[in-house]
Amino acid sequence: MESQGSLALMWNESPLLWRSVYVFIAVYLFGYFVVFRNWKGRPRYDAASCGISLLHGTLVAVLAARDLWTAEWKLDAPNTDMQNKIMEYSMAYFIVDLINYMYAAPDDFLFIGHHIATFTYMYTCHYITGHGATSVMCLIAAGEATSPVQNVWTLARMARADSPRAKRIYTSLSPFFTFYFTLVRGIFGPYLIYELGRFYLFGKADAVVPRWLAYCWMFKISFGIFGSLMWVYKLWVGLIKFYGNRDKKPVSLLDLSTPGACSAAGLGPEAHGERDEDDDDDCPVSTAECVAENRKKALQCIASMLFRGSW
Repeated sequence: MESQGSLALMWNESPLLWRSVYVFIAVYLFGYFVVFRNWKGRPRYDAASCGISLLHGTLVAVLAARDLWTAEWKLDAPNTDMQNKIMEYSMAYFIVDLINYMYAAPDDFLFIGHHIATFTYMYTCHYITGHGATSVMCLIAAGEATSPVQNVWTLARMARADSPRAKRIYTSLSPFFTFYFTLVRGIFGPYLIYELGRFYLFGKADAVVPRWLAYCWMFKISFGIFGSLMWVYKLWVGLIKFYGNRDKKPVSLLDLSTPGACSAAGLGPEAHGERDEDDDDDCPVSTAECVAENRKKALQCIASMLFRGSW
């Protein structure tokens, strides 16, 4: 009966939730049919998903951080009207994006599980207990703080094979995003779980949050952090692999003065997956003009290495 009452409450007394669902559907369809209309297959769905994630994450991160800054830190306090509205807006996003994943990527169990766990956490906090929304605000502020950078990075990563600009954004953003994601999700996230666990697992909210539900909350949070730590690991593996060309053996300036040596040493654009058709060297090595030209290219190559950070 309690669950039926909470469902009726969500349906009848949460107009913001359903209005937000319509907004996210509209933004998703606009992204799919207009912005990313030339994309094909799974990346097109993922790109449209990034669009609604940007709309959701950027706004709720700011609102949740503001709520934490102005409200009292009390993990068993009654939910405020603003906290309930933030959760309704977030639940609307998770409803739409969950439908997207179940249709476009039913094998992505990590994201589907994350969305279900997050939605049910907010649902029980809002409609069943009516308390504990401060913990949700903490998780939103921390979890969505990476959303703007993550979505830009993801879009650039998917488009880098076809767009030089996207490739430059992906290349320049990857180190910052890796460090930033590691700091927020890999360091602050586990600390936040520790603080929430000290409160909920030892019965300090038993008066308003049943112990079994508190255990469920902590399990869901731990599951989310586990997924984040997997992401941290993959990001560092990818970043180390990307900059693996630093281990190339040093090449002297004299060696670089020969045709094609810069590319052969892994120091030219090819080392970053780029290629300029004008870089082909087909002139005879014996001519003084060719040697001088290649020495000039060697200096340009070294300058390129310094600006790229690939020395």
